[in-house]
Amino acid sequence: MTTLLVDTSVLVKWFHGEGELELAEARAIREAHRRGEVDARLIDLALYEVGNVLLGALHWAAADVADQLDDLLVICGSPLIMAPEWLRDAASIGAANQLTFYDAAWAASARALGVALVSADSRLLAAGLAESPTAIVERLRLRGR
Repeated sequence: MTTLLVDTSVLVKWFHGEGELELAEARAIREAHRRGEVDARLIDLALYEVGNVLLGALHWAAADVADQLDDLLVICGSPLIMAPEWLRDAASIGAANQLTFYDAAWAASARALGVALVSADSRLLAAGLAESPTAIVERLRLRGR
């Protein structure tokens, strides 16, 4: 089974669709995970980032944000916690690629785990540190199952 690290830019698409690109592809990854075809994982940072997007940018009610975070934990299980060496790598990746530490943390975690990072973040994609939901779906042939 293929394991994927799914970042916040994709996780948000699992719950919010308005104005989102690659929505079908992001949700195909979620459904493939539910069917047991892929193992979608996340790091603890995801809970804070998804909560921040839902509460701040999308203005969801607090109870709805909490419910969606509960759903995320049900779907993906307990998040991974970054090891100290991953944090050091994140700092190096961020500096080398002019990324935020948050984005670099995703890349460092994927690197440490030896798995693909799925992201819709243009800076991570441009740096070659992630694959888009479309690329993942095409590579794993998840669409239409």
